[in-house]
Amino acid sequence: MDGLLWALVIIGGPVLLGLVMFLVSGRRRRLTSGEKAVSDQVARENWGKEEIR
Repeated sequence: MDGLLWALVIIGGPVLLGLVMFLVSGRRRRLTSGEKAVSDQVARENWGKEEIR
């Protein structure tokens, strides 16, 4: 049973992460061209300014 649980974690984790990334990228595709431009500009302005706590 313990091995089955680890197999589920090892296989299911990346699959779940890939699904979340796909859904987030789907949101980006729905943006209009103006919204994409603003999003890209803000991302460039904030690049490297994140603070990790």
